[in-house]
Amino acid sequence: MVYTTKLLAVIIIYIIINFLIIIVKEVLEMGLKKYSAEQIKKMSMIELANIVLADEKKELNFLDLFQKVSEHKGFTKKQQDELLGRFYTDLNVDGRFTTLGSNLWGLKRWYPVDQTSEKALAESRKRDLEEGLDEELLEESEEKEEEEEDYYEGYDDLDYNELDE
Repeated sequence: MVYTTKLLAVIIIYIIINFLIIIVKEVLEMGLKKYSAEQIKKMSMIELANIVLADEKKELNFLDLFQKVSEHKGFTKKQQDELLGRFYTDLNVDGRFTTLGSNLWGLKRWYPVDQTSEKALAESRKRDLEEGLDEELLEESEEKEEEEEDYYEGYDDLDYNELDE
């Protein structure tokens, strides 16, 4: 009798969880169409960004994503200028989003963990090679290292025993 009650409870919980999963999937597929303008205005920028990316079904450039969110929220130019940094911070902090390099943002659930870092690294390298930045960056870093070496050169000759006296 106890086993039947427990089994029945597990089955009911299983059915409820599956029902909730179906509802969530339907809500996500409906996207912005199901929200009124008033609901969108009350929605947080980050929540709206999640829906926009889900609707687009592809990664977006940060500024394009922010522009779409701004359009839906009806932000003025001044509001956009004030909220741009906050939006970037929120994207970084929120666990649902991931950056793919080159300022592209997507939903973390779309990508296996390894794919995001490999794609970002490959795109970054490709971009650097196209722009010829690899050689320039190398030269700049070598120059900075030489400057630092020259700056700190005299510090190695200090006699620390003299300082204590």
